[in-house]
Amino acid sequence: MQRTVIDYRNVPVQADVISGIIRLDMESSSCFRDLDSYVRSDQGVATLVLRVVNSPLYHRGRSIATIPLAISVLGFNVVRSLAMLAFSRSLFANTRNPVFRTHLWEHSLLTALAGHAICQALGHPQDRDEAFIAGLMHDMGKILLFTHDEARYGRVLATVLEAGTPSVAAERQLYGRDHCDVGREAAGQWKLPERFAAYMGTDLQAARPADLDTAVLRSIAAANCLIAGAGIGGRGQEDPEAVRAALAALGLEGEQCDPWLGQEFIAALKDNDAYRICA
Repeated sequence: MQRTVIDYRNVPVQADVISGIIRLDMESSSCFRDLDSYVRSDQGVATLVLRVVNSPLYHRGRSIATIPLAISVLGFNVVRSLAMLAFSRSLFANTRNPVFRTHLWEHSLLTALAGHAICQALGHPQDRDEAFIAGLMHDMGKILLFTHDEARYGRVLATVLEAGTPSVAAERQLYGRDHCDVGREAAGQWKLPERFAAYMGTDLQAARPADLDTAVLRSIAAANCLIAGAGIGGRGQEDPEAVRAALAALGLEGEQCDPWLGQEFIAALKDNDAYRICA
């Protein structure tokens, strides 16, 4: 089959803004001013930031109506993550396809939240915000394939969910390429930091410990496994012991996995303000 050519400009987000937000350096003297500028550049981003800062989790008895004050209350990393969340959500705004929304948008959002929690639990709190962003973007290639041809990607989803075919195999059959290939190419086209080619171009379902050479990759691979095991982004809910075995195959074994295997973990993710506002 001929290899499908993707137009990386044909998405309802500003790729230069995505790249700019990801590249922001917290140590820079202009980081808060630059973040304020990026947030203001998109109404959807600004609205989400203000909704979260005025939610019960952060509300302190007075309404916050300005972006600089919101940044001061939420902090640089939270606002940067919310900005990426808003841009990711905008990719799904124009579709009413319930299968696509559940198995791609909800899966990406929960993988981001789980990746954040798992990165913290694995002893890498300094990387947890990047794990959140990486979780949001790990299936970007699927979104781009869907945007290119919704009907064709609907057939991919049907093959994955009904026949249990791995998504990369179904995509290659129908597009001549897979979402990992498209994700790596998008990272380059959008001038994202080099490490994002791994976040967006690794087949997390087939990954082995040697492929997961950073805390962020290990965290989002584990998160992807857990969310798919809960029936979101996979064929259906899996037995906890099967999920435990899948985590062990990623190099994550023993008691550290216990808190992630119960329904309470997924329920806590869905109780997060970002999930409740965006899902």
